[in-house]
Amino acid sequence: MKILLMERFQRDLAGLSQQDRNRCFELMIALPKAMGTPHGHSGLGIRKIHSSGIYEARVGLGLRAVFALRLDQAILVRVGSHEDVRKYLASL
Repeated sequence: MKILLMERFQRDLAGLSQQDRNRCFELMIALPKAMGTPHGHSGLGIRKIHSSGIYEARVGLGLRAVFALRLDQAILVRVGSHEDVRKYLASL
């Protein structure tokens, strides 16, 4: 599985603390393996949040990463708070 980072995700990432950026990188490493096993993603808190194939994963206590799955790609779209995720979904 390829991991693609959208420009908005990269801007969000740049605004995070070093610790939160490290957590995002750990998610990027874990995501391909987690999506390949039915129960392997439970620790990442992955769940589908939109019928168009948009998912979120837990990065930290109040931090979520939003991504889309397309063929053999995970496209990371946003990283932010629950409110940021809610606003993103409202924009779809």
